[in-house]
Amino acid sequence: MSVLLDVQHLTVSFGSTPVVRDVSFQLFPGRTLCLVGESGSGKSMTAFSIMRLLPSPGRVASGSLLFDGEDLLKLDEKAMRSRRGRDISMIFQEPMTSLNPVLRLGKQIAEPLEIHEGLHGQAVEERTVNLLELVGIPDARRRLNDYPHQFSGGMRQRVMIAMALACSPRLLLADEPTTALDITIQGQILRLLGRLARERDMGVLLITHDLGVVAEAADDVAVMYAGELMEQAPVASFFERPLHPYSQGLMACAPLLGNHNSERLPSIPGMVPLPSELPEGCSFRPRCPLASEQCFQTPPLIPVGEARLVRCWKASA
Repeated sequence: MSVLLDVQHLTVSFGSTPVVRDVSFQLFPGRTLCLVGESGSGKSMTAFSIMRLLPSPGRVASGSLLFDGEDLLKLDEKAMRSRRGRDISMIFQEPMTSLNPVLRLGKQIAEPLEIHEGLHGQAVEERTVNLLELVGIPDARRRLNDYPHQFSGGMRQRVMIAMALACSPRLLLADEPTTALDITIQGQILRLLGRLARERDMGVLLITHDLGVVAEAADDVAVMYAGELMEQAPVASFFERPLHPYSQGLMACAPLLGNHNSERLPSIPGMVPLPSELPEGCSFRPRCPLASEQCFQTPPLIPVGEARLVRCWKASA
C-alpha cells in the first residue's frame, strides 16, 4: 500500500523554543491514525503544520511533510490554498467558533464546492443537500437556510464534517472532533468517520486525549508527550500491552479501560512540562515510576517487536 502522508523529522518552533520535536510517522489510505496525549503534547501543532496554518510566530524549523510524495513545505501559498479543502481538509475542535455565526449553513458548506469545483446554482445546492444527508442531518434541504445557533453541538459537528468532505479529500485531519459531545453522539461521529475513510479510501489523522476514542476509531496509535512521539503501534497491540510508562499511565487512568477497585481514579503525578522547561534526558522522567540514572540520557525511538516503536530505555517486547 502506498503512503498517503509521510511526516519525517518534523520540528515546529515558536521563536527559539521547539513545541514539536523530530516527529515522524506515516498514514495510509483508508486507515485512521490516532495521535493521543495530554493537552500541551504537540498534537494540534502537528496537524496545523500539515495544513500550513500554524499561528504566528510558529514555524516549521525542520523536516518534511510529504503528501502523496509532494513536500507541502515547498509549496507557495497559492499552491497550498489549492490543496486545502480539496485534497486535505480539517475538522477543527470547536464547531461553534469554526462556523460563521452570520452565514447560513448551506452557504458555508457550498463555499469549497464553488472555489475548488466551480459549482453554482442548483448543482451546488444538490451537492450540499447530499453532503448533509451523508452525515445524518434530517430534513437536509430545509436546513440549508438555518444558522449555526439553530443546530445542537452534535449537529454542528456533523456540519463541520460535511464541509470537510465536500470536495472528497484524500486526507482528513480531525482535531478532537467529539469533544463536549455526549457518548451516544460521539460514537455516531466516530463510526461515520471510520465508514467514510474505508468507503472513500481516505486517510484520517484523528487527534484526541481520550483512549476510548482511540479504541473505537483507530487502526494505528501514536502517543505524544512534550512534543515527542513516545510510542507507535497498531491499535490491537497497543491496547493488549502498552510499552511506554506514559502509555501505561494513560491506560490506567482511563475510566473504561483500567481495572479500578475504588471510586477514585488513579492519575499520573505532575504535569506536562512547558516546552521551554524540558527536563534533562527523557522528557517523561520526572513523572515516571520507572525512572533511573539511565533516563538522564535521551532515549531514541527503539523498534520493539513487529511494527512497534517506543522511546524508553526500559521497554521490552
